Amino acid sequence: MQLDPHRSAVIVVDMQNDFCHPDGYYARSGRDISALAATAEPVAALVGKARAAGAKTVFTRLVHDAARGAMEDRHQIKPKRWSASGERLMPGSWGAEVIDALAPGPDALIVDKAGYSAFHDTPLASWLKARNVKTVILCGVVTYACVLATGFSAFDNDFDVLVATDAVGSWSTELGDATGQIVELLLGRTLPIDAIDFAVPDATVA
Repeated sequence: MQLDPHRSAVIVVDMQNDFCHPDGYYARSGRDISALAATAEPVAALVGKARAAGAKTVFTRLVHDAARGAMEDRHQIKPKRWSASGERLMPGSWGAEVIDALAPGPDALIVDKAGYSAFHDTPLASWLKARNVKTVILCGVVTYACVLATGFSAFDNDFDVLVATDAVGSWSTELGDATGQIVELLLGRTLPIDAIDFAVPDATVA
């Protein structure tokens, strides 16, 4: 699929130390982060491809909201299998920062969010629309959580949605694969990085 780089943006979802680094919150809590950490290399390749073509890049960070409290404390009805608790993803902390391997460039937008979607209560939609972006390419973690939620919000905000299948990571392979089916059914397309090309439209073609 060829995309106009001037109308496209790669959104890197939550590639943060607390999720992806061996010294981060989840690894220290005993969770196997290998599938999340392995996403760094393909995400870097996609971001490099986008930057070289002149496409926009956005990095999201899921951060603790002191005013609203931790995500698990905002609800009386909690997800039955919720597993996180305690201090994590604190604003300004090392754990909340994007991993060093994906350091955002000076032209990238960094979006801090208090929930799953990168569009909820953030300037992301207006920032993209002000730059005439029509297509968003999603990558990062976790596929069936913040990546999928951001995809739904992008679709609801009238953006075209692509998910880079080899640049997303999940705790559950089964749920990650199911997310691709949901995207193909309801939101847009799923494609590997090699199938995503950025090319300026030829003005001479009718």
